[in-house]
Amino acid sequence: MLADVIDLEMKENTKGFPLDVFPDAIQELIKDAENTKLFNPDYFSAGILSACSTAIGNSVSLYNGSYSAKPILWISIIGSRGVGKSHPLEFAKAPLEQKDSDAYTFYKTELTEYEKQEVKGKKPRYSKLILNDFTPEKLADVLQHSEKGILIFQDELMRWINSFDQYKKGGDQQMYLSLFNGSTLTVERVSKEPIRIEQTNVNIIGGMQPEIIKQLAQNNRSEDGFLDRFLFVYPKNLKPSLYTGKDISGRNRENYWRFINNLLDVPEMTIKAKADNVETYKQWQHQKITECFDDTIERAIQAKMETYVWRLALVLEMMQQATLGDFTPSLSNASLSNAIRLAEYFRENALTINDKITVNNPLEDITGDQLELYTELPYDFKRSQVLALFEAKAIKGRSIDRFLSKKKLFQNYRHGHYKKKH
Repeated sequence: MLADVIDLEMKENTKGFPLDVFPDAIQELIKDAENTKLFNPDYFSAGILSACSTAIGNSVSLYNGSYSAKPILWISIIGSRGVGKSHPLEFAKAPLEQKDSDAYTFYKTELTEYEKQEVKGKKPRYSKLILNDFTPEKLADVLQHSEKGILIFQDELMRWINSFDQYKKGGDQQMYLSLFNGSTLTVERVSKEPIRIEQTNVNIIGGMQPEIIKQLAQNNRSEDGFLDRFLFVYPKNLKPSLYTGKDISGRNRENYWRFINNLLDVPEMTIKAKADNVETYKQWQHQKITECFDDTIERAIQAKMETYVWRLALVLEMMQQATLGDFTPSLSNASLSNAIRLAEYFRENALTINDKITVNNPLEDITGDQLELYTELPYDFKRSQVLALFEAKAIKGRSIDRFLSKKKLFQNYRHGHYKKKH
């Protein structure tokens, strides 16, 4: 029963991203990367999911009987500085970066030939997949020359989000709300012709530190639904990013690049959901919306999960077909069921993020080890008397003083003397 699958996924969520929704070759790559380079499986899985969605782009849509879904995923991976967020994402998008590099080389060759022409033809354009630093006008300019769409990649998502409306007042956030739906984009330009793109496809992925999560709900981002559009990846049991001297096997690396290139070459098509797909979705949707209808936050999260299930199903289906190298406009019920499992994983992370945004308890903002230490510390203590407790948690040197300097947790009422506030 689907209900049993959903319940099991919610229980299993503590184990992290459900890797078995991916093809066997991708599962093998993720496990290899974890064993050799200590990539966190959740971070790496999110990066791969984003790369696949970008590679498919505008080529494939899924019609579910009521509306069409596009492979547009907005993903935020949560983790403090130094926990190894960047490397898994860099590996995942490497084939797309190579595609951009090849396109740039071709563009420069074409431009050289163009400049030699006495009678100028159409000026060559550089079509790229990945954007890092850009203005809204540049985004529109790149989109109009990219058949697939683009991936916005940001090491620090909040820094990018906080830059909204930097060039002109108002509009950026609303523009992205429209782009989430793959809607038409029109940009009026002062000294140039306006830009209009009928079919947009903008994927987003980037990192965010848990310490600044509350900023995500500022500037009306919680009220207008901007916050709810993100899929959050927030691993519970992060490990230190240790050097191993090992690397991912050449075979797994080559298989991954071939796999992404297969997705880049997927032919244009529209998948139409079958009757059994619709019935599976209805069973899940009816159950979940009934359960959460009286809770404002959970109802908002459910609304976006309903959108994302079809998008995830499309991506997972194309991933399965890419391993076979044979693309057909069909959706298996297995892909839809796996998309539902993924949605439940993302739901639990969304609830965790919303709890962090709304909570005012500073104990919620510290790590598990720090919370255990805080609980073990006496109410009133002298620094020199509790050093053994810190050392037992592998907190040493300046890290001790940084922890004790948290004014929301401790009162430093005399030199070397502290009282807990909670």
